[in-house]
Amino acid sequence: MRATGLTADLDQYKDKITELLQEFERRFQVFGELENEFAFFRSPFTVKASDMPADIQLEIIDLQCDYDMKQKCASVGIDTFYQYLLPGYPKLTSLAAKVLSMFGTTYLCEQAFSVMNINKTKNRSRLSNAHLNDIVKCAVTQDFKPDIDALVKAKRCQVSGASSSR
Repeated sequence: MRATGLTADLDQYKDKITELLQEFERRFQVFGELENEFAFFRSPFTVKASDMPADIQLEIIDLQCDYDMKQKCASVGIDTFYQYLLPGYPKLTSLAAKVLSMFGTTYLCEQAFSVMNINKTKNRSRLSNAHLNDIVKCAVTQDFKPDIDALVKAKRCQVSGASSSR
C-alpha cells in the first residue's frame, strides 16, 4: 500500500513538471525562432550566411570578407562593434539593433515603473503628474550629468550688504 501512495505522489509531481516544461516551451518558443539572429549577434564573422534570411546574406558575406571590420571587432569588442557597421551595412545594423533592443527595453520599463512606485506614495500626495514625469525622465536617462557650473552661473548670488553694481 505504501508503494502505491508513493507512486500517486510521483505522478502528481510528474504532471506538474510536464506542465511547467510545456509552459517554458510556449513562452520561450520565440527564442528558438530567433536563434540565427542571436548566432549572428554573438559571432558575426563565423555565422553561416546560408542560415540567415536571404535579404541580408550578401551583407554578411561582405562583412566577413572585410578585414578592417574584423580588426575593428577584435579591438573594440562585440558589445560596441555594431555601432561601426553603418553606413556600409544598413541591414546588419538594423538586425543588431533589433537584438540589442529586445532586452534593454524590458529593463528600462521595469526601472521606470519601480521609480514611479517609489516616488508616488500616499506620503507624497502633493506630487503632481508633471513632477512625477520629470522624476521618471531623470531616473531612466542614462549617463545624465548636470552641468553644475552652468547652473551656478545662472543663479546670481545675493550677498547682504554688497553693492549690486557688479
